[in-house]
Amino acid sequence: MTDRLSSLSTSLLGVLRRVTGDAQLAYESDPVPLTGGFWAELVTFRLADPPPGWAGPLVARVMPDAATAAKETVFQADIADQGFATPRVLASGGPADGVDGRAFMVMTLADGHPLLAGLDGMGALAKLPSLAHRLPITLATVLAELHRLDPTPIENGLDTAGVARPGLDTMLESLRATADALGRVDLATAAAWLQAHRPEAQPVVVCHGDMHPFNLLVDDRGATTVLDWSAAMLAPRTYDLGFTSLVLAAPPLVVPRALRPVIAAAGRALSRRFVSAYERATGRPVDAVSLAWHQGVVCVRALVEVAGWVAAGTIEGRDAHPWVIAGHAFAARLHDLTGVEVTSR
Repeated sequence: MTDRLSSLSTSLLGVLRRVTGDAQLAYESDPVPLTGGFWAELVTFRLADPPPGWAGPLVARVMPDAATAAKETVFQADIADQGFATPRVLASGGPADGVDGRAFMVMTLADGHPLLAGLDGMGALAKLPSLAHRLPITLATVLAELHRLDPTPIENGLDTAGVARPGLDTMLESLRATADALGRVDLATAAAWLQAHRPEAQPVVVCHGDMHPFNLLVDDRGATTVLDWSAAMLAPRTYDLGFTSLVLAAPPLVVPRALRPVIAAAGRALSRRFVSAYERATGRPVDAVSLAWHQGVVCVRALVEVAGWVAAGTIEGRDAHPWVIAGHAFAARLHDLTGVEVTSR
């Protein structure tokens, strides 16, 4: 066990003893790191002689930003309470009473494997026929179910926790200001264009904000579980559709140059099928203008984050991040929408 993992394990056990009220609580199996995600640190473990409701494999999600952690916890806890398939939250807390001075959430371990588990660029090419049928329908069905949830309990939970309700207006203004502060006039101008060209207002729903195949687990029975609510929003449904359709249309896969046109064409087809599947699942059409605008918001969100890594000197080692892989495609999409010449870095 590394020093870092040992420190986290010791701190986590102290937190678990406090929240359960059991000073003798111990691990049955020591925490083991979980792969996946680029923001939070995750470990899985079991407790010996656990209290009621704490049996079986558990996951601790340790998060570096307290505000985002508080928002994520409210979303995930209430969404699970409404019967949506996501891990049940057992305990949570902020940095002051957290794990190694960071916010945390303890939850049940979801069964299943990522929808695209073990898939590399060549694997994606070989499995395109089956993916073309299964992937867009699964993603669309899950989002249609999510968008039927009642956002009111989440709004109330955020208010009670003292967490600002995350919405598009606030996010866009923050992205514009951040781009400006980073000296990225192109991205700030594109964000301002989006602010000035808002589509017709739509009802607010519960949005995941990061719905891609690796945040969706599928078990042996075909049942799905959604992970990672750090980007959750209260926004029009088209925001979620914009994110997922964009990621499908510009797959963040590393493939040989000769195969890129094939993957790109397949991605565009998957994106169209996803939107059509969502329309069938909800019985409602998706407005193309609104969809394009929300895709633009996602492009700005991704490229501003990459610009922050460049400015901070932390871009090295992030070559596998989807925002980096798909950066050129996002910049081109944003230019086509706004007319602003945008670079990927």
